[in-house]
Amino acid sequence: MRVPLGWLSEWINLPVPPEELAERLTLSGLEIDEIERRGPDLSNIQVGYVVESGRHPSADRLSLCRVELGDGEPFEVVCGAPNVAAGQKVAVGLPGTVLPDGTKLKKTKIRGVVSNGMICSERELGLGSDHEGILVLDPEAPVGAPLETVISAGEVVLEVAIPPNRGDCASLIGIAREARALLGGELRIPPCDPPEGTRPAADDIRIEIDDPEGCYSYVGRVVHGVRIGPSPDWLCQKLEAAGMRPINLAVDVTNLLLLEFGQPLHAFDLSTIRGRVIRVRSAGEGERLRTLDDVERTLGAEDLVIADGERAVAVAGVMGGAETEVRDDTTDILIESAHFNPSRIRRTARRLGLQSESSYRFERGVDRAGIERAANRAARLIAELTGGEVARGAVVTRGGSPPITEEIHLDPPRVNRVLGTSISTEEMMNLLERLGVGCTSEGEALVCRIPTHRNDLHRAEDLMEEVARIYGYDRIPTTLPTGELRAVRLPISYELGERARDGLRAAGLLEMVSFPFLRAADLDRMQLPSEDPRRRLVEVQNPVVEEQRFLRPLLLPTLLEIAQRNRSRQVEHVRLFEVSRVFAPRGDNELPEEPLHVAALLLRGEAASLWEPHDGPPLFHEAKGVAQALLEDLGRLPQFPARSAEPFLHPGAACGIAANGRPVGVIGEIHPAVAAAFELDAPCAVLEIDLTALQAIPERPRQLKEVSRHPLVRRDLSVLV
Repeated sequence: MRVPLGWLSEWINLPVPPEELAERLTLSGLEIDEIERRGPDLSNIQVGYVVESGRHPSADRLSLCRVELGDGEPFEVVCGAPNVAAGQKVAVGLPGTVLPDGTKLKKTKIRGVVSNGMICSERELGLGSDHEGILVLDPEAPVGAPLETVISAGEVVLEVAIPPNRGDCASLIGIAREARALLGGELRIPPCDPPEGTRPAADDIRIEIDDPEGCYSYVGRVVHGVRIGPSPDWLCQKLEAAGMRPINLAVDVTNLLLLEFGQPLHAFDLSTIRGRVIRVRSAGEGERLRTLDDVERTLGAEDLVIADGERAVAVAGVMGGAETEVRDDTTDILIESAHFNPSRIRRTARRLGLQSESSYRFERGVDRAGIERAANRAARLIAELTGGEVARGAVVTRGGSPPITEEIHLDPPRVNRVLGTSISTEEMMNLLERLGVGCTSEGEALVCRIPTHRNDLHRAEDLMEEVARIYGYDRIPTTLPTGELRAVRLPISYELGERARDGLRAAGLLEMVSFPFLRAADLDRMQLPSEDPRRRLVEVQNPVVEEQRFLRPLLLPTLLEIAQRNRSRQVEHVRLFEVSRVFAPRGDNELPEEPLHVAALLLRGEAASLWEPHDGPPLFHEAKGVAQALLEDLGRLPQFPARSAEPFLHPGAACGIAANGRPVGVIGEIHPAVAAAFELDAPCAVLEIDLTALQAIPERPRQLKEVSRHPLVRRDLSVLV
């Protein structure tokens, strides 16, 4: 948003230069993107003091002046202006200075006397057309100060980035409130109530709200006998400085009020309103309306429209219709000021791809107490500038109740704890009252009354942020957090899983991570009997793959599928493991059990080259060695009791796995029928251990021994017999 400081100073005194104001606003949360100076650049021109002024020794029409800038000895300047005199404060340009017209000053000899600069006139400074005499400054101007800090050299405009939750700052009055909170001073609200005629406005228009959830209130004011023409210069200059294009007097006044109060308005030609009624309603599905940008738009049932007795005349809160706009021959005007549901306006603007200054403000919320005030001021200005007469009374209709927060309870000690400050309760109240938040004490707490224009304040944390903003983030001391640091022990299941991964990686196996889903047919391939409890599966309501709609009760089917996939891609030796959870159902309305398992697979194909070993220990014993090393790494005593009865293992090469006498898993070579079902054509051994069951088994104390101090000695003895 563009904020002209000259216009802003009409609302509140600005005791600081633009750069400081921009810095203070930025530190409070309103980022200033740019400071634009619309006049000449006078930053290199300084305020000088004429110590002496006398005639030039070689020219009657020239004066020889001695000028000082407050930081050195006076220097001589030749001046041709007739009004220069000793004791004046003047604008001085030194050698090397570039004037606004592009002239670069340099040390020059004039009629035998060296001139060390120039005393400037208005025309030379780009401030006017007068060049007969020099520009004489205020006697109170500080000597040596930049000229731009002493006189106004054109409008200065701040480009302000408004946060999405600060719709109240999208207006001159909103920025003025921020300046008051930061710098002090009093707001100057321009007169709003218009002189009224005798004819009631209710005789001209009736307002009905058919969609109370979309429109909270609607205010109409009528102005008769207007003469539409171009706007006066002062109005055009304000709009242009704020980045808006003047259109005609009625539209320009509504845009002026949008910028001043942040309240979007719309002016209708009253004679085009059919039935002399305004209805705020939802659009019909497929209803069409030609908007002011001359585009015919198709509306939907979610869109809110302003309609008369026969058709839609505006998209509520976004843009007016072309058929009812104010034209040069308009004589009677209806001014609309309303409070719409921000969500409805946002959705309509997004769907239509029609972002406007009005929708920008309605989306962020307007001041619900300022709707009638904006309509009154618009009617007053239009009547003054067009010679019209304001009809008596405003036509006001209420709709639904907007969600509002009227009071928030604030605990000052908690504010200081959160912010790391030591602000007294009285100072905290003063900071909030500078923002327009009324405060009263109730014991140790503050009851804060939220002003109607602050739609972003809903809870105590919001007020804490306001206290920090106005107090100054830069004033909050930097403190290191204090607290007791306690040792954190990881869950034993996580620790066991990590240790199992480390042990199996050390054994030369590769870790895999897979989805925990399987098909019911996978358990058929594992030859699990129908009465096996693992046949009771947990079904997923929204599976990633429709065929795999069950959570797996064991990890081995997934490992066997991946081993087959690797074999089909000519991988000879497969050594894989996975640490993951399996799932067992409980009751109908209970979540399943999720024990943590670890499974490993060893598959030995043919040697891929001459230097690879063609045979080794039986695969069962190799898998048993992996399981034994794993349990020892996990601090449990490995035991391998009698043969396992698992149907997917070879009956002659399988056994159970126990730790400290408790069964925790199985190990063995795959049954030939299972291997055929999974299309595995090489010897394959597997193991699966329940790590959750392992948690209940106490870990053996670790026994450490000192590393030998002596180097290893190998002796190769040959005995001749």
